[in-house]
Amino acid sequence: MQEGSNGQRSGGPGLLVLLVVIGFLVAGLVGGVAGASLVGERPTQTTAPIEAVSVAAQASQVQPVAETQGTSPAGEVYQRYGKAVVVVIARSSGGFFDGQGSGSGVVIDQRGLIVTAAHVVSGAPSIQVQFATGDRMSARVLGTDEANDLALLKVDQLPQGVPVAPLGNSDSMQVGDVVIAIGSPFGLSGTVTQGIVSAINRSWNPPGDRLRTGLMQTDAPINPGNSGGPLFNVQGEVIGIATMIESPIRGNVGVGFAVPSNTVKRVLPQLESGAELQPAWLGISGTDLDAMTAQRFGVNVQQGVIVLTVVPNSPAARAGLRPAQVRGSDIAELGDLIVALDGQPVKGMQDLAARIGAHQPGETVELTVVRDGQQVTVRVRLGSWPRQG
Repeated sequence: MQEGSNGQRSGGPGLLVLLVVIGFLVAGLVGGVAGASLVGERPTQTTAPIEAVSVAAQASQVQPVAETQGTSPAGEVYQRYGKAVVVVIARSSGGFFDGQGSGSGVVIDQRGLIVTAAHVVSGAPSIQVQFATGDRMSARVLGTDEANDLALLKVDQLPQGVPVAPLGNSDSMQVGDVVIAIGSPFGLSGTVTQGIVSAINRSWNPPGDRLRTGLMQTDAPINPGNSGGPLFNVQGEVIGIATMIESPIRGNVGVGFAVPSNTVKRVLPQLESGAELQPAWLGISGTDLDAMTAQRFGVNVQQGVIVLTVVPNSPAARAGLRPAQVRGSDIAELGDLIVALDGQPVKGMQDLAARIGAHQPGETVELTVVRDGQQVTVRVRLGSWPRQG
């Protein structure tokens, strides 16, 4: 099931299924920016203390952008931090020929650390970074977080005149706040667009992929090539990293998504230490329990997740989770109903997906399920999302 730009969901009655953790086929992030940022480059015109990356300290020392009379907030942000935004060029071998794709990134530390989107550099043996100064340097990938579509790059030394963009507090952003995106859509480096925060803590299910949670939605024009680029607030702080768009035409239609800066700050120490973080996988598809279904099957709970399918040989299958019996578009017999994770109530499928996503493969969680009218505890050792083969 996919949630589109209008927020409507499709599916049979009582089976509004979020294919969150089923993962028979796992595509790299698809749709819009995610699907197109590696299609070709046009000629270039476990939380450790965050101070381990020294980003938080730098951000606190950076003075807010002071608006000059006659200059817009976007202009002020661009003048101050436009040169912190880079073009990320990923080269890959294609047998008889080499291919290359490009995205964007942003300098977040004077030691040459650059944040970008993981899908921009995924599988590329050679990465280069082009700065607004004209300098072009080789970069190496320090760490990746596929669950949040983040990657941390490093160049040996920043060119003279390249500033460090401060990471802001994404939790302070509200719907309607003005945001500015800088990146290289369609290879047009240094492109500035402006919009607002359209929604916060947004969940979105790209076609053929897992549900993504905790995203910031914006109507600031974002296009292929913006992936990995920064979303600034009017104070000149990075409050998001562009990750994907929802678009039937692989171009901007006013629905873009960014990974919040607080997520970036949370995983930075791990990425700098070389972590390759993977999405955790449970191996089910499910739907939210509704009052009508609860009454029909005599379930004495008000919320939870009805397990609809269990992937063979998945963590859920090995733990013995039982799916419902479905005939056509209707549930004929209830299987397991997940009502809590690690002792905390589960509100629905999006809540379950977000909380599973906060874990790492190999970790064990306790699911409280209603089975045959009785509550039982099921321990599940989470796996890694299966890769598309």
